[in-house]
Amino acid sequence: MSQSPELGGFKCFLAVAEELHFGRAAARLNMTQPTISQHVRRLEASLGVSLFKRSTRVVELTASGEALVSRAQEIFSKVEEAVLLSKLAAGGMSAGGEKLSVGAIDPAAHRLLPALLRRFRNRFPKTRLDVRIYDSTALVRALERDECHVGVMRPPSSGNLLKFRPLATQHFVAVIPRGSTLANRPMLKLADFRNHKVFTLNRFELSSFEAVFKQIVEAGIEVDGTVEVSNTAAALALASAGVGATFLPEWIESIADNNVVLRRVEDLNLEISIGIGWRNDSPIPGILPFVECAALISDLASAGGSRGNLDEFAYLRSSSSQKIDAELKSIAAFPN
Repeated sequence: MSQSPELGGFKCFLAVAEELHFGRAAARLNMTQPTISQHVRRLEASLGVSLFKRSTRVVELTASGEALVSRAQEIFSKVEEAVLLSKLAAGGMSAGGEKLSVGAIDPAAHRLLPALLRRFRNRFPKTRLDVRIYDSTALVRALERDECHVGVMRPPSSGNLLKFRPLATQHFVAVIPRGSTLANRPMLKLADFRNHKVFTLNRFELSSFEAVFKQIVEAGIEVDGTVEVSNTAAALALASAGVGATFLPEWIESIADNNVVLRRVEDLNLEISIGIGWRNDSPIPGILPFVECAALISDLASAGGSRGNLDEFAYLRSSSSQKIDAELKSIAAFPN
């Protein structure tokens, strides 16, 4: 190699490798496309190999690029772990015997929250945890009033007191009563739902649900105004009872029964994120370690290939979770 590769080049390479699109990778890293292209070319020059096959239409990994991906992911998982450990060792973030109040919305309570609590508890066994389940609006209020210290939640609206770090994104899926003729079709578009009973979740304080409603209306679908529901589990129950089809975040796959089928809708490409929220001015020492542990779990899960699954937390019950546990053993063993 003519020169040692820089860490920034690996970061840009990974973003392009995961997106297979220089524009999307640049947006993800908050960089310009020429800048990210320059970083990748510099990395290729330092390694003496081509990492991507580029054309005007597609970007593909070369054999050398494929060989580098997993190693680069390991590098960044180790960097994230090292950053967390150095912050903890620096002091001021080490949780002892104080209390940490953790809130979560119901979608997080089934799989994500237990994983976060398990890893945090391993690292900080002396911290007294107070864990409660809220709806999204109540959780934001609790965090703003400092009644809750950290929340596993949807992105808060702009203009409030909270910081937010996304951990994962979810697609919206159609939830269709099994007796509907739509349930037998493997591929669906929004236009297919015209002249079928459809209701929506009234959660317009969350921009993603409002965007779903607008796209449904613009597709010419008549929404049943006689059905009012503002809770995801209640909407699932109505669909299961045959009241109509609806569109919900894909986490409901974990609680859906056999009375409904879930289908991706080709032209419904909206997503909703879930992450960690907290007050940046809160003095509670356990907040930032919890945020850092959550971010590390999210990064390791992405490196483990969980993206693209119908259930983006499926890695928590898969063999890849064992790899994540192994990667985090040093955190649990770090002396208090």
